[in-house]
Amino acid sequence: MGVAVIPFDVNYLAETLTLMREWSPDHPELGEKSLYDWQQCSRYLALADGRVVGHIGQIAHEFRYADGRPPVKLGWGITLVLDISDDATRKTAGRQLLKACEDAAGLKYAAVGVVPAIEPAYLRRGHQIRRDANSYYARFFEPGKALAYWNKSAALGPLMRVANAILRARTRIRFGTLEPITRFRPEWDAMWDGLLKQQYELYGKRDAEFLNYKLAQPNRHYFAFLHRDSSGTIDGYIVYRRAKHLVKDMDLVKICSFVGSSTAKRDMFAEAMRFAINDAPGTYGIVALSSTVDAPEFRSTGMYVVRPYPVVLAAGVEGRVRVDFFDSDLDNLW
Repeated sequence: MGVAVIPFDVNYLAETLTLMREWSPDHPELGEKSLYDWQQCSRYLALADGRVVGHIGQIAHEFRYADGRPPVKLGWGITLVLDISDDATRKTAGRQLLKACEDAAGLKYAAVGVVPAIEPAYLRRGHQIRRDANSYYARFFEPGKALAYWNKSAALGPLMRVANAILRARTRIRFGTLEPITRFRPEWDAMWDGLLKQQYELYGKRDAEFLNYKLAQPNRHYFAFLHRDSSGTIDGYIVYRRAKHLVKDMDLVKICSFVGSSTAKRDMFAEAMRFAINDAPGTYGIVALSSTVDAPEFRSTGMYVVRPYPVVLAAGVEGRVRVDFFDSDLDNLW
C-alpha cells in the first residue's frame, strides 16, 4: 500500500482526531479539539488510499547559547501517532513523517520522551542522544503507585519510604518572598534570559509571549509565582500544576517551568512541595524535569529521586541542552 505525506489539511481534521483517540488510547487528550487548536506547530499527515494512517507535529523554538554563539532553532517532533493495523504501512508512514520534520527548512530536529526501544532508529538516522544534560526529579508520597506506573519492582517501595523519612521534604520559604501572578510581562524577558545564561550551556528562550501562551493551554489550572530576594528584586519564576492521568492511576504535582537564582529555586521548589503536601490531598508525589545543574536545589527540597532524561538532537547541535516540561509538548499529556 502506497503512503503519501502531506502538510496538514483541515479537511482531514475529524479523521486525524479519530486516529489520535484510536491509536493512542493511553492519551485521549491528544484527540481533544481544544488542545489541537491551541497547539502552535507544523503538522504532517500520512495518507494511504486517501485514509489518514499517521500524524506528526513539529514545534519550532529558539535555543540560545550562553557563550554568545548564534542561537539554534530546534524543531521538536511531537505527537507521532500511527495506525498500526498494518505493520508495513506503519513503518513506511513513520519513516516518511519523521523525514518531513527532519527536512523542515531552518530547523534542527529534536525529540524528547524517547523510549529505549526506538533509540537505535534515531541513531541510524544520524541523530545524537544526550543523556548527560537533564534529569527527571521526584519525590513520591505513594511509592507503590509510581513504581507500578513505571513498571518497577514493588520491592523498592519500602526503601523509598525509609528515604522519605530520612530525606525530609522542605516547604518553608527562607530566602525571599513569592508573589502569585496570572501573566508574564515583557519587561521581565531580559531578566529570565540573564538568569538562564548564567547557569545553562544551551537553553530555550523564555519570554512573556511564550510563557503566556503556555499558561493559556486548555483544560489546565496553572499556579505561577514570581520570587523576590530579600531586597525585593525579582530573581525567579515558577509554574506548577496538579496533573491527573486520564487513563492510568497516576496523580502528581508537576513543576512545569522555572527560572531562578539558586536561592530562588530553593524557595520556589519549597512552595511547590508545600502545595503538593498541603493543598493537593491524595496526590502521589511531585515531579520536575530540568538540567543536571539544578540537582542540588531539588535535593535540598527533598526531591531525591533522580533519573537521567535523554534528549534527541540533530547531528551538529552542540552543547548540553536544558529542557523542562514547557519544552516540546511535554506538558500536553495529562
